[in-house]
Amino acid sequence: MQPIQLSVFSETARLRQVVVHNPGPEVDLMVPGMMEKLLFDDILHGDLARYEHGQFRQVLAKVADEVLDIQDLFTDALQDEGVKLGFIEDLRRLVGLPDDTCNLLRDMGPADVARSVIGGLPWDDMPGHTRWEEEFDYRVRPIPNLLFMRDPASVIGDGYSVNSMATWAREREPLILSYVFRHHPRLKHHTDHDKWFDQVTPLVRGEIKAPVSLEGGDILVLSHKVLAVGCSERTQADAIHQLAESLRAHHAEDNASFDHLLMVLMPSKRSAMHLDTIFTRTSEDECLVFPPYFREGSRELLNVTSIDLRHQELRMSTQPSLLKALKTLGIDLKPIFCGGLDPIMQQREQWTDGANAFCLAPGVITSYGRNIATAAALDQAGYHVVTAQEVLTDPTLDLLDGGKYLVQIQAGELSRARGGPRCMTMPLSRDGA
Repeated sequence: MQPIQLSVFSETARLRQVVVHNPGPEVDLMVPGMMEKLLFDDILHGDLARYEHGQFRQVLAKVADEVLDIQDLFTDALQDEGVKLGFIEDLRRLVGLPDDTCNLLRDMGPADVARSVIGGLPWDDMPGHTRWEEEFDYRVRPIPNLLFMRDPASVIGDGYSVNSMATWAREREPLILSYVFRHHPRLKHHTDHDKWFDQVTPLVRGEIKAPVSLEGGDILVLSHKVLAVGCSERTQADAIHQLAESLRAHHAEDNASFDHLLMVLMPSKRSAMHLDTIFTRTSEDECLVFPPYFREGSRELLNVTSIDLRHQELRMSTQPSLLKALKTLGIDLKPIFCGGLDPIMQQREQWTDGANAFCLAPGVITSYGRNIATAAALDQAGYHVVTAQEVLTDPTLDLLDGGKYLVQIQAGELSRARGGPRCMTMPLSRDGA
């Protein structure tokens, strides 16, 4: 079994290995009373969401060497009995599972543990217990947000971060990712030296009580030397400073780490929960943006704190905008407007993740088909707009022929979950090192 070498030094280089999660029973078991606490605005039709996600995975596989599901990786990581028992104990400490539930999990095989921890474990085997007498009537509640694989962990360069989620609904996800990185046969060769950030380990050990939050949707690797990280409603400034200090220390050791981290100061609002909901890179010289936050002269223009990682201490300066800050570092990007030029369409399509594109290769991106004004703007910028169905059925269509492509994903159901194509993916490796 070939080891996986982590390597993400770009948002746009050809995708090689990527992790996703097919929405499973966890979305089927969600009732309306659970939606708000589980961060959803609606309940999903599970079979339709799975169909759309399956089409999305097939498009990824047209370019990537491997499209991996986190549930399969998690099952593989739990094959060792000691690892399985260690995970259950850490889960008990993290979420306060009762002893009888822990004992039930201990008696399960690895696949059933993974299935229960992700898909949920109802109480309906308990004598005299009336199911659904409470809003969250589970031994182990489902975690439907795992669909959005971008957030609980991130590959940054040749290392990774085990992120720390801002909300109770997602607290379990980083623990799963931590076990995958440390114990999966293809990943366990990585050491703590390769880990840039981790609040989960000290939390389950009782070394800290209030972890600072850092989520993967706020982390964009823009070059070998430059990161952009959103300081948002989901990612705290203290966490960004911890990540920056870790990268600075690594830079001091071998001078091969990142030189600059750009902290984008974002509004605390649900419509802009992560940086990648308002800004994604689509090619070497283009990006897709929600215009009010990036257009010069806008009253909502987002300021940036530039953190220099090349010295014995972090050095900070202020920049008026992300695009200007990037230009000073040699990354000159032409913005393409999510929603085109119409302010109404800009707001509507940003809400349905029009700015959340995911790059398969330079200039080859995926986005939701419902964002028609955004597609028109990309068409005007030279992107050949095709549907996922065309990509999957036309043998003459080659996404790697050197042209620019927008592949529109059928996502009438997935888009209701409030996350786009980039949100649903965690790249492990891309071309270039």
